[in-house]
Amino acid sequence: MSELSRLRWRCRRGIKEMDIILQRFLEQDYSKLSLKEKALFDQILDETDLDILDWMLMRTQPANTNYEMLLALFRQHKPDKI
Repeated sequence: MSELSRLRWRCRRGIKEMDIILQRFLEQDYSKLSLKEKALFDQILDETDLDILDWMLMRTQPANTNYEMLLALFRQHKPDKI
């Protein structure tokens, strides 16, 4: 399985909005990331959907402040209605 295929599979989440956001991000921005940022993306996918969504919507802040750059990119791919 290629790296991109593996990530596509990991971007399939339990919340449809998260599927949309992460798939858009993967297609449009992932290739622009540095190796360190790509590793961080892989790490953030280990978090729960609700945590990622709350961080992205700025309801709460992640303990790992390194996630902020990715969360800002995720926000650019957010559907109008969440």
